[in-house]
Amino acid sequence: MALVFSSAVVITVGLGAAQPAAAVPVTDRAAVWIATTSREIALELRRSDQLSWVEQHAVAGRQINEVAGLVAYLLDADADRLRQVWSAAPLVRKIALFSALSQVGVPYRTNADAPFIALDCSALTRFAWAQAGVDIERGSQYQYAQSTRVSRDTAQVGDLVWYPGHIMLSLGVPELIVHARSGERSVEVHRIDSTRMSWMRWVSPLE
Repeated sequence: MALVFSSAVVITVGLGAAQPAAAVPVTDRAAVWIATTSREIALELRRSDQLSWVEQHAVAGRQINEVAGLVAYLLDADADRLRQVWSAAPLVRKIALFSALSQVGVPYRTNADAPFIALDCSALTRFAWAQAGVDIERGSQYQYAQSTRVSRDTAQVGDLVWYPGHIMLSLGVPELIVHARSGERSVEVHRIDSTRMSWMRWVSPLE
């Protein structure tokens, strides 16, 4: 079976094949599509700040649903749930989310803060929220300390997920995140393994 997300990305899925519950290798083509489409969404959302809530809700709806579908497939997640969570998120949180996703595929570099070129973990989250008009400091520990603690089950799109030495951005479902991971990796979407969930802390930059 083939899943088609615009004419640019076609992913073939074996019928009945089990999907891994963790980050999966993403083709360069898929990463470019996620990043490019998310950047377009973020720009559209930023231009909609003068619209009514009802009009904002409709902005980039088809593209948002397509990105949610692909991300859900890659992370073996519930696509309908992800679409619903993203669609219902306030504008500022949507902008932060899609700004972060616009960096998928960007290489990780220690202490890097160059969007579209190279990032570390806290530079990614800082960039994402800056696009939404919210200024947060660099440094995972600072971002955690200066945000408001929320529970895993009440965390929303764009909230920060922290453990000592690393920070990530929530996709709005507790175990799903986007982050700049250290090592020879790039910015990626990821499912947190259930055995590691107890290590994590969720915080909101908006509270």
